[in-house]
Amino acid sequence: MKKPSRYMPEYKVVDMAQRMKIGSLKERIYGTIEFILGWGILLAIPVFFLGLVWKMPAMLFFIPVVVLLYARRSRLEKIHFEKLLNNRTKDSICTFSRHFDCRDVDTWVIRAVYEQLQTLVAYKDFPVLPCDDVFKDLLIDEDDFDFDLVEEIAERTGRSFKNMKENPYYGKAHIVENLVFFFNHQPQIIAD
Repeated sequence: MKKPSRYMPEYKVVDMAQRMKIGSLKERIYGTIEFILGWGILLAIPVFFLGLVWKMPAMLFFIPVVVLLYARRSRLEKIHFEKLLNNRTKDSICTFSRHFDCRDVDTWVIRAVYEQLQTLVAYKDFPVLPCDDVFKDLLIDEDDFDFDLVEEIAERTGRSFKNMKENPYYGKAHIVENLVFFFNHQPQIIAD
């Protein structure tokens, strides 16, 4: 019998130090190179900007413009989420899961989709509804959706991406309900 979804393992982000401890010698060498290059790039960025300001002092006006644009975008996101919150109650995963027939839909998929969406939504503890559009309502970036969210859900639920183009919900998974159904239709990875 499958464990209840509340006992499903969390998505674990493996940081560089953990990868270097558990990896082979080759992985440790590559990890060390990545670490050094990463810090080198991080240190080069401020040096680059200081050199740019030294050569072109007009760049001092560019930085406040970028900060103002970022602040405006954050304010518009906050207004967007507050407007959506006015139309919905303080729902939880329980309300979300009641939308699905748990005899037909894997509860692990329901929980993984809800919880992983919660990690990407900019507004903390935002009640996700099955009818939400991931891009328009939840304002999740397409790259974050394609490269982070989908991978995390697949890992947590033990689903593969095998034959995903034959899935009836392929290309429709931008609606939360369809995202649940998409993963429910994907085959489970069989552990050896």
